Amino acid sequence: MSTYQEFQHALRTTGRYETAAATRPVETLRISPLNSFRYAFTIIGIAVRCAVRHLFRRLDYDVWGRICMRAVTFAEKLGGVMTFEGFEQRAAYDGPVVYVSNHMSTLETFVFPSTLLTFGKIAIVLKKSLAEIPLVGKAALRIGCIPITRKNAREDLKTVLEVGAQRLAEGHSVLLFPQGTRQAVFDGKKFNSLGSKLAERAGVPVVPLAVKTDFLKTGKWIKDFGEVDPNKPIRFACGPVLPATLGARATHDQSIAFIASKLEEWEKDVEVISNG
Repeated sequence: MSTYQEFQHALRTTGRYETAAATRPVETLRISPLNSFRYAFTIIGIAVRCAVRHLFRRLDYDVWGRICMRAVTFAEKLGGVMTFEGFEQRAAYDGPVVYVSNHMSTLETFVFPSTLLTFGKIAIVLKKSLAEIPLVGKAALRIGCIPITRKNAREDLKTVLEVGAQRLAEGHSVLLFPQGTRQAVFDGKKFNSLGSKLAERAGVPVVPLAVKTDFLKTGKWIKDFGEVDPNKPIRFACGPVLPATLGARATHDQSIAFIASKLEEWEKDVEVISNG
């Protein structure tokens, strides 16, 4: 397990991070309800620590990233193998961007701050209901998150285009999950073009992100807290920096193509490993 500084240094200088070979499990691990509970408690702990830091006016971007690093290190402690790739493309571009990512589980929501803060401040577009949670919501707003209803498409479009453009002008990158909700199977038809429209309006690039985080499944009763399967590899990939001059339609289509291709590649990798 690496420290926050080591993790970010690896992404910044090599574009990659991998769970150290010496700490990887050598055999199939048992799925344990206790470990699922422990990871759920870890996620809750991250949110609470951010809220407490905000309450005492000690929450900033560095603190946010350091607290969220717990989502990486504890997943590794439970036997999860994490791989990050392609971030040298983001490191080579100096300036704010619009990130668009598929959304598979709660895991990426807590891993992305530590990851993307490597390249500058970020603002995450999230559900308005999350911003209304006492203390936790205030903390999210404090670090520039952008709440949307996910019920009124026209209102959400206006909010993202106006507030998102303001965040970008202030030097923040903006992260969106255009699927709107967690989906185990990626469907490009349900991946809206809001991120590409924002990027075109603000004149900044789009950077697609692909994630495979079914290590943490969606819960049956509480969606955020499901079963942990430590045998599922955790993967994050950064795509090319797509300039706004390509136009919203082109950056949207290329983002979908990148995410779909990475997920297909990873599924093949899993099949090869399982058949070996």
